Amino acid sequence: MKIVVLNGSPQKNGITKQITDYLLKNINAEITTHYAYEVNVKACIACHYCFKHPNECVIKDDFQQIMTDFAQADVVVLASPLHFSSFTGQLLSVISRMQYLFALKYEHKQEIPFKNKKGVTIITGGNDYKSMFDAIKPVDSIIYNHINAKKRQRLLIKATDQYSVPELIEQYQAEIIDIISFIKE
Repeated sequence: MKIVVLNGSPQKNGITKQITDYLLKNINAEITTHYAYEVNVKACIACHYCFKHPNECVIKDDFQQIMTDFAQADVVVLASPLHFSSFTGQLLSVISRMQYLFALKYEHKQEIPFKNKKGVTIITGGNDYKSMFDAIKPVDSIIYNHINAKKRQRLLIKATDQYSVPELIEQYQAEIIDIISFIKE
């Protein structure tokens, strides 16, 4: 099994990474992690090159390797702290480049060249209010549609400013176990 993690946290060993590592540590898989704040990926410039050239982007950077890894993965994990009710800005820049997949499917009427896979979203949010994750749900759904991740799960962790990582893991243990089972099935 191959798992690719796209981690959007600006803190390389922050809460998001610690939770992700805890969740994945007992899964027997080849795991590749790309850190959005370390990769050289520019945001989509809306040049529409991908509308004229199927399955291509005019910008050549680390994005092509990330998409190669996504294509080979059985499971794609999007992990990010919640920033203004969404993924972090740098992660959104990486995600924006998936526009070429939209063009491939809707402009060129071609199938997305990714095998069926699973998608797991891990979001950590410092606050604790009822609707704090509502805005991110349609965004991850669009991403997973673009990469043929038909089976999906979310781990949405609140109140990270109030609890330590071990306390959060204890509070969310049932959800973590469910996602581990989902990945392994």
